[in-house]
Amino acid sequence: MLAELQSRQERWFIFLDKLEARLLELTSAALPELRQVFQEDTDPYKRSHYHMLHGLLGQVNNMRDKANAVKEDNILSFLYSCEAMLPPFTSHAGSEYRKHLHDFRMACLHRHDLFDIKLNGALDQLRHAAGEQDLESAYQQALQDFEKIKDQFTCRQCGGSITIEKMFFIDTYITCPFCQSQNTFHPSTTARMALHNARALAEQRTAALRKAYEDSQPRDAALYKKYLRAMFDEWNKIVPDMAGENEKFYERLLQAPLF
Repeated sequence: MLAELQSRQERWFIFLDKLEARLLELTSAALPELRQVFQEDTDPYKRSHYHMLHGLLGQVNNMRDKANAVKEDNILSFLYSCEAMLPPFTSHAGSEYRKHLHDFRMACLHRHDLFDIKLNGALDQLRHAAGEQDLESAYQQALQDFEKIKDQFTCRQCGGSITIEKMFFIDTYITCPFCQSQNTFHPSTTARMALHNARALAEQRTAALRKAYEDSQPRDAALYKKYLRAMFDEWNKIVPDMAGENEKFYERLLQAPLF
């Protein structure tokens, strides 16, 4: 058993070394390309950049999944089987073997923690490769733009003045208070972009809570729920009309596994 402990620990360390090398290779090649794609993408929604980033984040998270699977199958399962076969705690042999198992567990889990830190760092680098957009300023600009035009809308049927009571983010029918006809209100580009970036802005506003959760070892479910609730509260403030759909999404996330 002692020989197998040493062999498994060595293989585990080598496996994570190789994953980290792949991670470094991936990020080193991707970061300059991501910046270039972002700068050259004339689409206001930056869809080319988004699709590239989404694919890269998927590759990195696949590495996390692979490491977790190997840890479960080759480290933790082996530990459980060894512990089940050990002599009682009261015996000298049982005590010695349990010490070796404890050292093996701590060394392997510590090595995995180091890998996880590097992986999270790579994810942050990829997400911010183009520089974090100032979504707050863009949203405040959308609010200012709306204040300028909310009293300038007139009914196409009777010409009566219509005040838009709140900012809409998608094409919306507005009823004329004079002739009751339906008029279509078309939001500005800044308003449409505010809807598109609403979740990202909410995440920026709650970044400190997310970081507290991600830095917790092991990951603290209570911190995750605190972050998630705060993020959705901000999201709902940004686009109140989406609150109903957002809350359904929130409930689904609460039921999903954390890792």
